[in-house]
Amino acid sequence: MKNAMRKIPVLMVAGVLSAVGARAADLWLHVSVDEENGAQVSVNLPLALVDKALAMVPDEHLRDGRILIDDVEWSVAELRELWRQVMDGPDMTFVTVEDRDENVRVWKQGGYLMVEVREHGDRSTVDVRIPGSVVDALLSGEGGELNVAAALTALAAHGEGELVTVNDSRDRVRIWVDGSAEMR
Repeated sequence: MKNAMRKIPVLMVAGVLSAVGARAADLWLHVSVDEENGAQVSVNLPLALVDKALAMVPDEHLRDGRILIDDVEWSVAELRELWRQVMDGPDMTFVTVEDRDENVRVWKQGGYLMVEVREHGDRSTVDVRIPGSVVDALLSGEGGELNVAAALTALAAHGEGELVTVNDSRDRVRIWVDGSAEMR
């Protein structure tokens, strides 16, 4: 009886992990890009395959444990600390920029990090909605590493939903996760 009781937590963890694996096998990451010049790019990958596909992408933005974005460098440790502060705080707006060219808003709501950009001239829009659990998992790597595999597992556990949409007078980009192998 004692051995059976010890096996219950192990079986429960194995069941949860297999359910997440099965869920990842059922979900697809979609990227759709429609460019002004008529070019179209469509990517449909099973979520379980994304980690393998990402390993083949050249690493232009992460070097020596530092993330490079628009000529600004942050260490993964700095990002972890910033993220911890964000998640420990209440739902709120962190940044609001309003000027004659665009409005930008960054906020946390219901466990999501949200970003909204509205450009006035050409009516461009950017909407980003990232589950906090995915960012937590991404930042769970050791040292200067990002844990992409853990982030993908968290994304699979989160399930279907829109992640990024960009619309302007020239191009459209959409990134989302759903249960269909084909784009809808």
